[in-house]
Amino acid sequence: MLQNLKFLLAAIVAVGLTSCSTSRLERCPPASVLVDTGTMAVFRSGSTPDPANVLYTVQIAGAQQDCELPKFGSRVVTASVDIDFRARRSSGSEAVSHVIPYFVAITSEGKILAKREFTVQFTFDAGQQVATFSDSVNSLAVSLGRDKKPTDYGILVGFQLTKAQLDYNRRAGRYAQ
Repeated sequence: MLQNLKFLLAAIVAVGLTSCSTSRLERCPPASVLVDTGTMAVFRSGSTPDPANVLYTVQIAGAQQDCELPKFGSRVVTASVDIDFRARRSSGSEAVSHVIPYFVAITSEGKILAKREFTVQFTFDAGQQVATFSDSVNSLAVSLGRDKKPTDYGILVGFQLTKAQLDYNRRAGRYAQ
């Protein structure tokens, strides 16, 4: 009997500890990549948006959120997002650096409430065809509306594309390389 009680107590403590380790992130605004803007094809200067003219392609490989939940009496969540990128070029001849624009937006109920634009620099080393890199955006303030909780909001990331790049992505389909 005492052994069963100890087992039950240990199980309750284990479940309680498991929920503590994940509950904060589960209560943060979720981060996701906007499909049409998750890939950026950069074309050779003066060329048409065609696969044969792609200089390099960059994809957002993932976005992971974190947040500080509101303190007692506050209605503001401070969120951050870490974004992983992967760039690919067809020839890896010389070393070259590029700067790419991307955005982070706060959304709720299908509407963009706030949007900020950023840039990140990356480098292809000589002979390198694939480069992976990341960037972090901190201090995203999310003011909770009346009767709203942090998970009623979202963090949306994507590349700040030209109209030609966006049209190219839509023609190429969801998994454009």
